[in-house]
Amino acid sequence: MKSIIRLAMALVPTAVLGACSDTTFETGGPVSIELTADRTTARTGEDVRFTFEAEGSALSGVIIDYGDGVADTMSTHGAREARGQFVHAYVVVGTFTAVGTAIDAREGPAADGVVIQVTGS
Repeated sequence: MKSIIRLAMALVPTAVLGACSDTTFETGGPVSIELTADRTTARTGEDVRFTFEAEGSALSGVIIDYGDGVADTMSTHGAREARGQFVHAYVVVGTFTAVGTAIDAREGPAADGVVIQVTGS
C-alpha cells in the first residue's frame, strides 16, 4: 500500500511543476557498488568480512553471492546510500569470486566483485 501512495504523491508534483520553470528534482546518480574483503586468502572455515558501499536513486537491496553456492541479501528500503558488511566462511578449497549487486528501483542493478583464494585448514 505504501508503494501506491508514493506513486500517487510522485505524480501530483509532476503535474503541478509543469507550470513552474524554476523547480528541479534531485533524483540521485546512477547506481554503483564497491565491494571489498578484509582478506583475499583464507583457510576453510575462516571468516571473510565483506564490506560494501552502494549509491543510487532508490536502493531496494544488496545481494552478495559468495561464489560457492551461498548468497545473502540486505534490504536498503529505498535509500540513496547504503553501507554494510557480510561475513562468510568458505567450507571448501578453491578460488571464488564474490559478487555484490546493488538493486536500484529506478536505475537497475550494478555489481562489483572480489576474488577469494581458499586454502586447506
